Amino acid sequence: MAIHFDIVRDGRHFSARPDKGTPFRIAEKVKFRSKKTGVERFGLSNDGTFFGSQEAKQQLYTAADFTDVYQFWAEFIEPTAICEGQSFISLNTYDRARFTFGFGQLAVHVPDGDFILWFRDMLRRPEAMDYFPNLQLENGRIVKIEDGKSVEMESKDSTERLQKYLNPTLDEVEDAEVIAAAKLIHWTTTHADARLLQVQHMVNTARRLMREADRRLGLDDRTADLCCIIMDVRHQGRAGFDDLQKALLDRNPYAALLDVGSDGQPERCRNLKAALQPRRAGLRRRRWSRALGDFV
Repeated sequence: MAIHFDIVRDGRHFSARPDKGTPFRIAEKVKFRSKKTGVERFGLSNDGTFFGSQEAKQQLYTAADFTDVYQFWAEFIEPTAICEGQSFISLNTYDRARFTFGFGQLAVHVPDGDFILWFRDMLRRPEAMDYFPNLQLENGRIVKIEDGKSVEMESKDSTERLQKYLNPTLDEVEDAEVIAAAKLIHWTTTHADARLLQVQHMVNTARRLMREADRRLGLDDRTADLCCIIMDVRHQGRAGFDDLQKALLDRNPYAALLDVGSDGQPERCRNLKAALQPRRAGLRRRRWSRALGDFV
């Protein structure tokens, strides 16, 4: 039976009460101003010190918890996870991505992107009807059931309908946005397999980005510390392959790669450097194998 969520609002702070039970914190209403356009947008966030952040910090991704399942890949994605907030229930709904969730900051605005692939698999889970009873999969795509008819929510060209389902506008924090966030937070917190699925998709993303980067940059036999930086750059999208190739040719490729994209994302580059520092020795023991499509 579908879980009913009531919204509890206290100023800028939002919580939710599942089936008239104990409320749990969701996030805080925040304002975001575009540096390019100056346009102000509003949404939810539980990052940093915002409302809900203490709960988010109790749901952190740690490589050691998943090495039994994903071996070295659990370690490989950890620096990026740290840079993205590290929490399985990290939430942001205020920027052009419209709705991002999880320790990899999966973003709904990309057709056939990380969020879409993950959410499709979430809807395949047995408890999906408890959370999104009006969403299902048809021909591999997410659809909404309205008056007995199927409405396609995403395609190879657009996710606009799903974006608006999760977050109707960026002008204000709407009830639908709060409820969608509450459902994903409650689902992820309550079901361990939902967290495992998030890890699986982040590993899948890292594998895909590594294969793609190898084709463009020739990474065969490169150490995993260098590959980790390249994967992080491509995951965030802060630079292209030309900049990465130039850094790889530097006399100190590690330092040069860490500097890629620093003009636009200096904080991200600093955070990645800090996350890699205690992990670099372990990463350097592995090298990328083009033949295997894996680290050895």
